[in-house]
Amino acid sequence: MKVSQAVDFHLQYHRANSKKNTVKTSEFVLSKFATRFCDRELAGISQEEVLDFLLTLTKDNKQATKRNRYSVLSSFYNFSINTGLPSLANPCNTTVIKKIFKRPPPIQWQIVDKDTVDEIIFRTTNKRNHLMLELMARGGIEGRGGLETHTRRCSGVLTGNSEPQEWEKNRDGLCSTKNPGKVK
Repeated sequence: MKVSQAVDFHLQYHRANSKKNTVKTSEFVLSKFATRFCDRELAGISQEEVLDFLLTLTKDNKQATKRNRYSVLSSFYNFSINTGLPSLANPCNTTVIKKIFKRPPPIQWQIVDKDTVDEIIFRTTNKRNHLMLELMARGGIEGRGGLETHTRRCSGVLTGNSEPQEWEKNRDGLCSTKNPGKVK
């Protein structure tokens, strides 16, 4: 089977069964692949040629993009093997190619401690932003005293006494108004 025929067949399958972004990514990678290996037989493409194609296609890209494009080409070969060429070996399944296009490490988000969050909220002078930060920070922490802190912090805002100069830190380092009043 020629590369151009296999690519057309695979893209028809994706257009009928896949989401828009999957189709778009597949079309991008496989159109480049079909352009490079247009009139050749699919079985005649070596592992070295596949590696060279992937390296030139993903030059100066992030690791996640490299992995994505490798996955598209690997799934194309697996699709071709499962639908019409069972004797074909997937050239993307070599250890060298798998190591080069391995999945990127997950991003480790830095967790901010409660005191830093309190300080950020305390320094916010805009009422709207202050309330939004309160809602985001205090949502789900009521079991650890978050409700008491939330009530003290928001009481001034809810009673209309929310001028920036009326906010002060208490002995626990929490922000409250000088006269909290009742929460409505």
